[in-house]
Amino acid sequence: MKAEYLDLLGEEIFIRYRIKDGNNPPVLFIHGIGESGRCFFDAFDLTDKYNIVVPDLLGHGKSQKAAKNPDYSLSRQIKIIWGIIDHFGLKDIILVGHSFGGMLGSLICKEDKHEKIKKFLNVEGGISRDTTILSLRAVRVLEGFNHDMEKFGYWLHEGEFKNLMLEDYESASTIKYFDSVIECDPEAFAQTAVEICSRLEFEDKKGINEFSRAYGGIRIPKLYCVGTRPVMNSAKRLLINNHMEYKEFNVASHWLMLDKREEFYTFLEGFIES
Repeated sequence: MKAEYLDLLGEEIFIRYRIKDGNNPPVLFIHGIGESGRCFFDAFDLTDKYNIVVPDLLGHGKSQKAAKNPDYSLSRQIKIIWGIIDHFGLKDIILVGHSFGGMLGSLICKEDKHEKIKKFLNVEGGISRDTTILSLRAVRVLEGFNHDMEKFGYWLHEGEFKNLMLEDYESASTIKYFDSVIECDPEAFAQTAVEICSRLEFEDKKGINEFSRAYGGIRIPKLYCVGTRPVMNSAKRLLINNHMEYKEFNVASHWLMLDKREEFYTFLEGFIES
């Protein structure tokens, strides 16, 4: 594995990657809100024959935290991801997005005019509003603080959110998650949560919203990975009602690739080769 910073759109973006010779397709991983590319460390060990690119999104992990008037919008994150694709000359890409990364992945596939994405694996991306628990909670807290970012940052790094991850939801996965959260710019977390919730605000009678519509409209091979937790039942109903395929994992948390690491990456290899 190599790691370096790339200057993209005037921002320093941290990327872990492995580029090998051969004809195997590249796998591009996109992490979730507050997370970093560290959640995909296992990919480098368990999918050793593929080219792998794992960025930290802007404002997350080791990537740059914007100084004044930061723009952490979904559209800017997507432009940065396209910049990464162009930098490495990637094509026939297997795109894997977890949580918020699954939302970004759906939008990226939707606008892929040059057909660079070959397949898409959406890992518990928020296609149903009920599943975006962390974003909904963050927005309520932010509104309660009248958008005071200092107070929100304390809540995120030292207060209730920390207790939620390390005590209420405590697991190996949430502990690893919080290790990334403490590197995340509170402004990035807040802006992302607000935009996610605003885009999910309007759903039709079938539960279709902007992200589920984008995902449903993808014409390349795609699959949604979902855990057995009750909170994901609304997502499963949406998938079933709209005749979209999914793979269910028997897991305890939102982080399928951590809770079921060998099962997940074995499944990913099968998805790539199918």
